[in-house]
Amino acid sequence: MAIELLAFDLDGTTLNSSSEMSKKNFDALGMAHINGVKLVPCTGRSIYELPQGLNLLIDKFGFSVFPCIITDNGAQVYDSIKKELLYSKNIPRETALLLIAEGRKRLSLTYGTFGINGATDKKGLAWESQEAKPYIDEYNEKWGLPVADLMELIEWNDGIVKVSMNFLHESDYQKCFDELSLWPKLTLSSAAEKNIEFMGAGICKGEALKFVSCYMSIPMEKIMAIGDNLNDVEMVEAAGFGVAMGNAIPELKDKADWVTAGNDVDGLALAIEKMLIK
Repeated sequence: MAIELLAFDLDGTTLNSSSEMSKKNFDALGMAHINGVKLVPCTGRSIYELPQGLNLLIDKFGFSVFPCIITDNGAQVYDSIKKELLYSKNIPRETALLLIAEGRKRLSLTYGTFGINGATDKKGLAWESQEAKPYIDEYNEKWGLPVADLMELIEWNDGIVKVSMNFLHESDYQKCFDELSLWPKLTLSSAAEKNIEFMGAGICKGEALKFVSCYMSIPMEKIMAIGDNLNDVEMVEAAGFGVAMGNAIPELKDKADWVTAGNDVDGLALAIEKMLIK
């Protein structure tokens, strides 16, 4: 059965280890669009954090190149042609405040997004620890994000779309994941090493992709999804043809129908070529 829609992750999939889109991946996405395949970025990033490569594709083909964009691990879905937010599902305010309080107790940097903007929490153990200073400097240099009191922002916004905790140590990451996975009003996932991403209960890329399938009237069996990390598992499993990157975690490879090459050797482009040949 011909593939009509490609849902693709960004970090670790479309982007290489330097967070850049290769020319080969750029050209492959353009080729898929020209051949009538609907392209849907499906990312843990927020809408304002989209990489340059996607914006260059929009410049070349117009907003129709990405009819829908799934962000924040499925917590938000945009119709980019109509420039409309189709849905947004928050972490409830009380749960979000407790979550930020937990982040402040740990050697982690806590980032929150409200959909159209976000910030790194400016309080907590990590900011007081000399051990964490080099990590904070590296984090700020890479992302250049504003810092703010996330508790105050949550009060003003009556909730938050997604919270990320980025840990210094693997043991702290695992302990936090085990403890907070028991909270009933949260979904936990991960997009990188020593990273935990928190969304509202039931939120994931897979459920958002099912929504897009209905919204665009494209059956799930005609959708190909590709990713590399824990936050891609439900999406890859739900799609008619699920692809894991060569650099993907073992759990995702086990769920996928096919494993392509890694993100530093244009695995996305290889998967697109396979899709179009099929």
